[in-house]
Amino acid sequence: MTNKQRDELRQKWTRWLDDMGNELGWLLTGCDFFWGLQEIVRSNNKIQSPAGLHNWIADNYVAKVSTSIVRLTDRHPGTISLFWLITEIAKNPDVITRDYFVSQWHDEVLKELGFPDKTFDEFAGPGERCVNPERLKSDKQLLAEGTRLVKDFRNQWVAHFDSERKIERMPTFGDLDEALGIIDCVWCDYERLLTCSAPPTRKPALAYDWKEPLRYPWIEMSEEEKQ
Repeated sequence: MTNKQRDELRQKWTRWLDDMGNELGWLLTGCDFFWGLQEIVRSNNKIQSPAGLHNWIADNYVAKVSTSIVRLTDRHPGTISLFWLITEIAKNPDVITRDYFVSQWHDEVLKELGFPDKTFDEFAGPGERCVNPERLKSDKQLLAEGTRLVKDFRNQWVAHFDSERKIERMPTFGDLDEALGIIDCVWCDYERLLTCSAPPTRKPALAYDWKEPLRYPWIEMSEEEKQ
């Protein structure tokens, strides 16, 4: 493989990671919106019933999150997902070498402390030149096992009217949160591998108060209603 081909692969993988990161960031933000809204409803008896609107919001949240979890871990050929990103890196371990990885670090202090090499050891093993495909394989297994329940639910209950709905159990909101957390953790690992950055999460910090629209009446009462 030529240096140009290696550069093209790294650029493609970084684009994939960016695309998935945008999706994941919005999902994690939406998770905060959802749980924040639940807390608002729980703390205000006046808005708890009728529950139709709240149930509709919950149904749409579940459908969106479960579908996006499937999309981010999709195994279908031709799709962009963490599964295929990891698969391609594992098939081309010499594209991201220790020398290349270390060369991308611009913080000389961290270089002196050996931080880049220690970070690369997590993907390759101590002193190894290239990423270890077996180490990457474990990430795919983590994604598969950590999202299996949500995927089965989405495929059998959300995306299709499956005539034989065979599912271990119905996932809870906690299961959705856990699956998102696993995806977030894996995404951050590969962001570190491809860009040498180390974000603790893909969830963005909002520059605004998302609750602001809820601080005002949504429907103004007429004079007759006030009486």
